[in-house]
Amino acid sequence: MSELLTARYSVIDLEATGLNPKKDEMVALAIIPMVGTRILIKDYFFTPVKPKKLKANSIKYHGIDFNALKNAPEFCTIAEKIKTFLDGTIIVGYSTDFDVQILKNHFSKSKLRLDLKYIDVAQIEKWIMRKNSIGVIHLSLDDLIKKYDLELAYRHNALADAYYTARIFQYQLKKLLDFGVNKLTDLLSIGQMENPLYW
Repeated sequence: MSELLTARYSVIDLEATGLNPKKDEMVALAIIPMVGTRILIKDYFFTPVKPKKLKANSIKYHGIDFNALKNAPEFCTIAEKIKTFLDGTIIVGYSTDFDVQILKNHFSKSKLRLDLKYIDVAQIEKWIMRKNSIGVIHLSLDDLIKKYDLELAYRHNALADAYYTARIFQYQLKKLLDFGVNKLTDLLSIGQMENPLYW
């Protein structure tokens, strides 16, 4: 059986106080587990996260205000639980570099180390487009939602966006298998575009 079908994935999305992964903080995190193409929606994890400082300007993007975070846990108090969810899985997301950098910074401040292997659905889609001899264009998450004919009901919420990403990845996995991609090392290369052979 293909390694892609037995692998464990953590589809993540997070909301942050800004767009600087080195300085900004998490305000919400969603994790949806998958095993192969199966989305384990019942086992999802979602939490608001109390930052040290919330930028008022960021509220217009994620809709998480001061009241919503009043009783939210600080990351350090839930870091071990999050680590348990992510440990031994491949992280899947959109603009995953940003999310992973934020996570690494938060884990580091909590004195926890976690080896994060991750892939990006936009990079996977670019690879699929090249294999189908289609010109590659910039793909937003909304573009991917439309491309895979998913009903767009709610966006810019960590849990909703993680679910959209999981559905997109579910379709992509089937396409990758059709192209003969069976090894996790190949999936990681495609999902990060580190290997020019895949371009």
